[in-house]
Amino acid sequence: MTVNDHLMTRDRKLAYAALIGNMVLWALAIPLAKRGFADGLTPSTFLLGRFILAAIISLPIVISLCRHANVANIFKIKNLSTIFALEILGTVLSLLFLYEGVTRTTAVEASLIAVTFPIFVTIGGVLFLKEKEEFHELIGLTLAIAGTTLLVAGPVANGFYGGSLTGNLMIVAQNIAIAAYYLLAKRFYQPFNKWAVTHLSFWVGILGFGSIQLLQGTSPIASLTSLWTNPSPWPLIATAYMAIGGSVLGLTLYLIGQNKIEASEAAVFTYLEPLIGIPAAMILLSETVTPLQIIAALIIAIGVYLAEIRPKTSLPAT
Repeated sequence: MTVNDHLMTRDRKLAYAALIGNMVLWALAIPLAKRGFADGLTPSTFLLGRFILAAIISLPIVISLCRHANVANIFKIKNLSTIFALEILGTVLSLLFLYEGVTRTTAVEASLIAVTFPIFVTIGGVLFLKEKEEFHELIGLTLAIAGTTLLVAGPVANGFYGGSLTGNLMIVAQNIAIAAYYLLAKRFYQPFNKWAVTHLSFWVGILGFGSIQLLQGTSPIASLTSLWTNPSPWPLIATAYMAIGGSVLGLTLYLIGQNKIEASEAAVFTYLEPLIGIPAAMILLSETVTPLQIIAALIIAIGVYLAEIRPKTSLPAT
């Protein structure tokens, strides 16, 4: 093995370790948030508290990066306006859809539907960026969409048309919003430092969810104070966890992993989140998994496998 081969193997192992850590941290987000919601936490308070704490923790990191040109360029007015517009879509709108959906459906269904967002990214690339897909990839996407549809329509199949169906549809809306965000970010964020943009997204989140609370007639200060005065510890635990584990540590691990392997390979780790999220929902929330959810998850898994197959590349002749 050459020195370059050894470095590539080491980088790949580091990427896998980082992405597995990220996957575990993000997989616990929905069950923990749902547990907090059960004890009076609201999505806007949860997200506002999360981003305030994350912004404070990450500030020293960004200050240390400010000497780099790809960080300094971010603070030009034109670039700031672009980042603000994109983060309203990718941070405020998408997360509002996600956690409002979580309040209305089960953590199991939310976890299964939420992790299918890479499918929507691929569909967006085909429709709007004219990206080419192989036949087996199109078959895989079709199966993955069918499985997702089965999950979303599960409440209807069970004769229930209320909150669960609405919640499931809101999580699909989150998938569409985050897919649009990723496709746009792929175009506009390439010259920028990813961690610095992430830090700015925390401040956009603070402005966005603080404004939402004011529009709801709620004082942001009072809502944050309620995290400490609530007799249950779960609202504070969920908020602090997402600020530290989900935002700062989780995003750092994701950026490390994505930097060292192909983006398409990194995306595969997203589909593993239900392996952690579903048991957590069963333990924290006493939820159960239905046969329909199992069937839908298997269909999605087969579809993802077909969509992610890459042809083997032959070694060059020596």
